[in-house]
Amino acid sequence: MSKWIISLIIIFLFSAEINHIQLFASAKPKIAFSNVELDKLKLVADIKIFTPSSPVQVYKMEIKEPYPFNPDHSVSEVRLHFFDETGKNYLFGIEEHKAVKYKINRVITTIDVRNQTSTTRTVVEDFKFSERGEKININGFEGRYEPWVYHVPGGYLRWVHDDTFIEIDSGELTKEEMIALAKSMK
Repeated sequence: MSKWIISLIIIFLFSAEINHIQLFASAKPKIAFSNVELDKLKLVADIKIFTPSSPVQVYKMEIKEPYPFNPDHSVSEVRLHFFDETGKNYLFGIEEHKAVKYKINRVITTIDVRNQTSTTRTVVEDFKFSERGEKININGFEGRYEPWVYHVPGGYLRWVHDDTFIEIDSGELTKEEMIALAKSMK
């Protein structure tokens, strides 16, 4: 009888681990080691999608948003993550969406310390390009660069190209590397 119970426990643990692995695998966005998924994404996007075209650096790309990616639906916002050639070290992310007639959701949380309560609400508003940061020329387009605090490498680099808002963020690349990357985007 005890062998039977031990067998059931082992089977239960084994099936629980398999379910956990399947759940974990399905929760991870698809990693595109080729441009097949990116090409499909470009076909259904209502914006022109720009990606780096540096012949020197090899990146592994992850389509982070839209997730899950469904080629049967139109896409209005894209978030791409780029890793080194091993696929383990995050280098930078690129977010793209329409620069005009694009609505964003802004979450506002109000905290009442006296009553120990908080309320959160979402406000839908028109997207506005932020003019904070240092002016940077990116292939004839005015961009803005904002560094990270505490003098670590990277920051945010954003600009509008052909009615597409593009923002690169990185904690690994220097300002100069981010600008070179932006200038390589096609």
